[in-house]
Amino acid sequence: MNKHFRSVGLLVISALSSGMMYAVSTPPSNEVEAAQQVGSACKGVVKDATGETVIGASVVVKGTTNGTITGVDGDFILKNVKKGAIIQISFVGYKTEEVVWNGQPLKVTLKDDSKMLGEVTVTALGLPKQAKSVGYATTRVSPTEIERTNSVNPVNALQGKVAGVQINVGGASGVTSSSSITIRGAKSIDKNNSPIFVVDGMIIQEPLTGNLSGTDWGSQLKNLNSADYESVTVLKGAAATALYGSRGANGAIVIVSKGGKYGKQGLGIEVNQTVEWTNVYKSPVELQNEFGAGATYNGYQGDFLPDGTLQKTSQSWGPRMDGRTINQYMPNGESTAFVAHPDNWKEFYQTGLNSTTNVAISGGGEKSSFRLSYGYTTNNGVFKRNEFNRHNISFKGTTELNKIFSVEMGVKYAFSKALNGGSQGGWDWSNNVGMITAYYLPRNMDVASYIDQYRDPETQAVETTSPWGTLRSYLHNRDTRVRERSEQSMLADLTLRAKIAPWLGASVKANYNYYGIDSMNKDYGTGENYGPSGSGAYGRSGSTSGSYNVLGMLQSTDNKFNIGKEEFTVSAIVAAEVYGNTKSNSWSKSTNGGLVTPGEFSFSNSKNKIEPSYTYTPRNEQTFGLSGIINLSWRDQVFLELTGRNDWLSTLTYPKYITTGQNNYTVFYPSANASWVFTDTFRKKLPEWFSFGKLRASIARVGMGTSAYATSNGFGVFSQSSIYTPDRNTVLAANPNLGKLFNNDLKPEIQQSIELGADLRFFDERLNFDFAYYKTNTYNQIMSVGAVQESGASSQMINAGNIQNQGIELQVEGTPIRTKDWRWTIGGNLTVNRGKVKEINDNVKEWQLMGGYDGAPEIWAYEGGKFGVLTSYLNSSYNSPIATFQGESGDPRNGKMLIDYSTMYGSPNAVAMYQAVTLYDQGVTERQILGKVEPDFTLSLNTSLSWKDFDLYIQGDGRFGGNYFSNMWKYAIPTGSLKSTLQGRAEEYGGIKRINYKGETVYDGLMLDAVFVDGAKAPVMNSDGTAGDLVDVGGMTYADAIAQKNIIPVMTGSWYAWNYGWGAPAFPESIQDNTWFCLREITLGYRLPEKFCHKFGANYLRLGFTARNICYIINKLTDGLNPASISSNNPLQPMDIGGVPFYRTFAFNLTVRF
Repeated sequence: MNKHFRSVGLLVISALSSGMMYAVSTPPSNEVEAAQQVGSACKGVVKDATGETVIGASVVVKGTTNGTITGVDGDFILKNVKKGAIIQISFVGYKTEEVVWNGQPLKVTLKDDSKMLGEVTVTALGLPKQAKSVGYATTRVSPTEIERTNSVNPVNALQGKVAGVQINVGGASGVTSSSSITIRGAKSIDKNNSPIFVVDGMIIQEPLTGNLSGTDWGSQLKNLNSADYESVTVLKGAAATALYGSRGANGAIVIVSKGGKYGKQGLGIEVNQTVEWTNVYKSPVELQNEFGAGATYNGYQGDFLPDGTLQKTSQSWGPRMDGRTINQYMPNGESTAFVAHPDNWKEFYQTGLNSTTNVAISGGGEKSSFRLSYGYTTNNGVFKRNEFNRHNISFKGTTELNKIFSVEMGVKYAFSKALNGGSQGGWDWSNNVGMITAYYLPRNMDVASYIDQYRDPETQAVETTSPWGTLRSYLHNRDTRVRERSEQSMLADLTLRAKIAPWLGASVKANYNYYGIDSMNKDYGTGENYGPSGSGAYGRSGSTSGSYNVLGMLQSTDNKFNIGKEEFTVSAIVAAEVYGNTKSNSWSKSTNGGLVTPGEFSFSNSKNKIEPSYTYTPRNEQTFGLSGIINLSWRDQVFLELTGRNDWLSTLTYPKYITTGQNNYTVFYPSANASWVFTDTFRKKLPEWFSFGKLRASIARVGMGTSAYATSNGFGVFSQSSIYTPDRNTVLAANPNLGKLFNNDLKPEIQQSIELGADLRFFDERLNFDFAYYKTNTYNQIMSVGAVQESGASSQMINAGNIQNQGIELQVEGTPIRTKDWRWTIGGNLTVNRGKVKEINDNVKEWQLMGGYDGAPEIWAYEGGKFGVLTSYLNSSYNSPIATFQGESGDPRNGKMLIDYSTMYGSPNAVAMYQAVTLYDQGVTERQILGKVEPDFTLSLNTSLSWKDFDLYIQGDGRFGGNYFSNMWKYAIPTGSLKSTLQGRAEEYGGIKRINYKGETVYDGLMLDAVFVDGAKAPVMNSDGTAGDLVDVGGMTYADAIAQKNIIPVMTGSWYAWNYGWGAPAFPESIQDNTWFCLREITLGYRLPEKFCHKFGANYLRLGFTARNICYIINKLTDGLNPASISSNNPLQPMDIGGVPFYRTFAFNLTVRF
């Protein structure tokens, strides 16, 4: 850290220590005196037009600051109120009511306010603003909507609820699986594209935890308790997040926790219980149930073997299952009926059960309030032995120390334990249940019976005689192996506020985030008593990390002034911030060479000497920031906000002798946004049915830094040595880093954005539209490229790239019915985003976003093209597109697949093998674009209906366009297990006539819509079905070649087995249309009458039923694949390895308040 950076740090710390932060306005002294005059206590309750209590409504004695907020039962108590005083009640979305207090309890009913003038939204840094004054798009999601999803991953709860937010739900690892989330498209070539989560001021960045192999344990976000959310606001564009500086490039999701309410006497108790069942109802891909085990190249063309037995294979190209009794290679050797077991895949799953209990106690007085909550979640997932348990404790308290100072403190602690997450794929086939379902499981396999037999109940030895090696390995691991991960998470915040003057306030807020992980692995041997000696393993590992954030602001309240006859209002904020990480460490220890005594898990039982590992990273990142905000309004109709933030980034500092990059660590982020409520300006000229209209515009610049030590490449850094200090810290040693070429001028990434929008409401707000257009360009992206060979280094960090995202967002809501008892609302949102690679670098015109995985398409960004396209390999047949016939215009053969005869394969009775001709076969070695990652658009629809105390909510959401690649499908199609492979296997499925090796006429030939490549020769079919002479079929259609030259038809199973699978070309159906629409949620609720509640001493009781992920109304993925099978939370990796089953959740909820 250089001298300049230290100086900036001292300046910011000095500003923080002087007490700068968020202000609370103080009224003039005469109003304070009026509020302090002695009076009586005014009590009352506030409800809406439907009779529902209004929680959090503002209740104040007009003309004073004597006020409070309604509690969970809509009740309030105002002290020191004189009879005849005017009580003013207001809340977001309702018209302000004024009533005169005559000394009796008040019953106030709020009416809907079509203009929504009092609506408040939470903006960057937690600052509340009037919604009408905000010049950029934000969306507030009701915490109730998030809580009722009952999802471990809070990202999933936002699915379909916010325009511009795209979520790809993942489930390959079970309960803890991560999902990808982007706001207004992916913007970074080489970094995380997820938004930041801001929890009570503490920023959490969801890492790219998902990958294409291993287990996804999720992130720290899974330790949050949605029952503690007061509000959730999505900030989309750069103008909305500019005050987050170098962390705001991908948007922000701002979460504010619940607290107690001032003025409420006694304690309020809320109990919330949810019980949820998850029902697996459909396999990850559609399976066939007519043909059993067999392979077409077994020498008997998929038939029974000559002795009448089945072939030992996991493929399903065998004979039709006819019920005969036959040996199917079960460990007990017994013969069983040769029949289909349609639900054999279900033996890998169970009905999930999730129970969530939340209890909260809250209270408040004239000067203090608090809320204390405890939550417990136990979730048994649909994967057997996959569990997740979590304890949450949350506290938030505020108190006024005196007339000047007040303090607020919050703590959120969580302890969670996850067990046995599923494998997402990779090369670990024996733990990938989705892959086993589609690839290793013949359709006649009685899995339930095999599970009962695969292990000796007395010796625990695993059988080794059956052909189901992968299956028994999976079952052994599932039933014995332990993968446990415990986590501790603590988010703490402390805020000190000061009322410096009637027009000036200040405060300082400090946040700290602790995150600890402890993992344990236990592996058993497969022999007798889990032996032999040397089998099995035991390991422990863990890590801890911490981060902090200190933010101070000094704010002037709204100050009115006139220019001529025009009234203006101005306010200003000055802010200072410092954030960074603290020391982190990691450790691991495992047995070496197996266990001496199998099944006993301790390090002393290690067969060989153990070498533990311990590393730590000192505090290595820190950022200082200074911000200024000016808000100006005219007539409360036109609003302008100007912001500026300057960050000083430690990760971009250079030694003082490197002159070129000295000032790169400082970066300025300006923004401006404006809004105009034109219906107020032209109210008299506009028709009455035009209820509300606002135009908004913004322009902003945000950015992103880089990781620690990026500027040290080519010089070296300090790393851990093998020498330990007495407190077990490793001694740091100089470590040259010569593999990366030094860059003496590395700059921060910069994002520039513009946004235009409109909020239009008609017919007393019965029809509402919110529209936004945005354009974002992200420049100077920090990326690692290959270095020139002469440098002796392999790579170099550079600034390059310009990724552009532009799009539109539309939110629509209509209310056809709105009466005292009935309310029916219909709504939806539409998002269209277009990501484009405007520029990469003068020397780099393409960039690999994902490498090819076992023959899966690569994903690239090409200069001038879409951001994220699926491609074939370079100079390889892997995923090379299928060549098509191209003749003269009007030729009926045009566009048909080109094929060629390959060989006769199999012994003793060979079958004819034909293969598709690829572009690579025709000499095209360049990568070919196969599809795109980005959807054409996303769409969500919802409706809500309420009648008296009943309410109903229905939501559906989906994406349309873009592409998806399924490795599971690619591997499964050549095994004959998929439903689509029925085509051509029998006469009723369009199979064409063929003569088998017995001389029998069968109908298992596949009719290909194809043309033979020029020069192709194919064998004539002899009368006994064997191959005759080769004849010229070049240029002929496959159908004509069979009809006119009597060539041997391709056996259906031979075509798939020969052309699909590992290293296969890119058939059109393998690059799938990622279009789907899911009926996501149905919720039905009933609030019991107050009189009934009072019998139990309660004030509020509500019963609810929620069904989620009900069904896919549209699903264009090949063979009905599950769109939720994605194996990564990286939005630029739209693919699965193993797939997950379709499942629905059903939940009952009870909420009681006392």
